Amino acid sequence: MDKRKKIKVITTIICLLLSIFALYTFIFIAEVSKGWRIVLIIIAIFWIISGISNLLEYFGKQK
Repeated sequence: MDKRKKIKVITTIICLLLSIFALYTFIFIAEVSKGWRIVLIIIAIFWIISGISNLLEYFGKQK
């Protein structure tokens, strides 16, 4: 794994952890209306899916 790919993987993992924290915040802590809470939860779930997709791409087939 080259240096650039390692930096991308580390950045993706950090962003994935922040997305999980954001999801927790949106579910349990945020004092917003029910509609906004649902929208924020959906956004956080898609952030997590995107992060997992990127990790699978980085660790997928090697050329």
